[in-house]
Amino acid sequence: MFLPQRSPDQDWLGVVIAIPEPWVTQLTDLRLGLGDLQGSRVPAHITILPPTPFPTEKRAEVIRHLREVAKHHRPFRITLRGSDSFRPLSQVAFLTLAEGGPECTDLAEDIRTGPLDVPQRFPYHPHVTLAQDVDDPALDLALDVGDTFEATWLVPGFRLDRVDANEMYSTMALFDFEAASV
Repeated sequence: MFLPQRSPDQDWLGVVIAIPEPWVTQLTDLRLGLGDLQGSRVPAHITILPPTPFPTEKRAEVIRHLREVAKHHRPFRITLRGSDSFRPLSQVAFLTLAEGGPECTDLAEDIRTGPLDVPQRFPYHPHVTLAQDVDDPALDLALDVGDTFEATWLVPGFRLDRVDANEMYSTMALFDFEAASV
């Protein structure tokens, strides 16, 4: 996992959509089985904002912003089906979103405003990492296994995570979508 430099008065904060059971456990086991030990520190998720350094004293402002964003979105369905890779740019195999990708992109665009309007390394691409920084045979196996994986659920909201110096994710706040369904 790439973590940008941060100063002692900053936290790494990220925004994710959680993957429910039983799939989060299945994906964690798969990731560990492929030799990607980051799976033990990073629960399977869909990244909305990758870990980004923010001043600790601005945490309340970030939470207010995320609360406001959640008010303008409504629950949506995610379907994970199929796999792909970011090779040759990076050694990452991932599950693709057959459903819910545009909603994730809209959410990411709304979240990445105000206090979270910061430059990103890559354009946004919703996905679920299967394996990262493993050798080519393991990445190929991840792609093969990912082609047979399918999961569907209703996304009720998103969460704010803090990433510590050991690259462990911990949930700081949950944000339920509040917009009325149509």
